[in-house]
Amino acid sequence: MDIHIPSINRVIKILIMSDLLLFFGFGLLTPIFAVFIMKSIEGGSLAVVGFATTCYWLARVLTTIPLSRFMDKTHGERDEYYCVLIGSVVMAILPLFFAVSSLPWHIYLIEIISGIANSLAVPAWRILFTNHLDKGKTGYEWSVEDIAVGVAVAFSASVGAFVADRLGFTALFVCMAIIGLTGALILIPLYKNTMTLRQMRQYHKEKFGPPLKVDTIK
Repeated sequence: MDIHIPSINRVIKILIMSDLLLFFGFGLLTPIFAVFIMKSIEGGSLAVVGFATTCYWLARVLTTIPLSRFMDKTHGERDEYYCVLIGSVVMAILPLFFAVSSLPWHIYLIEIISGIANSLAVPAWRILFTNHLDKGKTGYEWSVEDIAVGVAVAFSASVGAFVADRLGFTALFVCMAIIGLTGALILIPLYKNTMTLRQMRQYHKEKFGPPLKVDTIK
């Protein structure tokens, strides 16, 4: 029996591949982040690990809504494109600063910047992904994205631990930056696929039909 695998459009493919690489890069450190803090940071402790995580999430939750509202109010997709590209590049290069960090406040500052960068990139990525989903393939394409992220995180956990154990944390941070930048820079060709407000209206009209007027509903 033949199994039909639905095709995915170019924009969705690039967004998924970018996400896969970024998650793989970040996943290299996540399972052993506490070990890095304890071994490499002066005064490193579990409390420092916990506060670093708090810094990241506070920065992210405090900036996500304002940045997302800005994206909603700015017509077209060009703002989302720049947000996802800039946010991804910043996230990709931040691990290099871990390599020169020695004090807890260095880690806190990096985590705060990372949280803000995530607030730029993640909502913008989701908007672009949602806008370019193929009609009738919403569940399938989101599932492919989930699988890609799951595979990336699963393999990166063991790879990151191996690299840090054999080559040290500095080598790990360089690997993270290279992989992350690759994931960010493959987004560059998407610029020509981002739409102005007029193009978005035409696209959604062709994709879903004209909007339904409320006064026509009985």
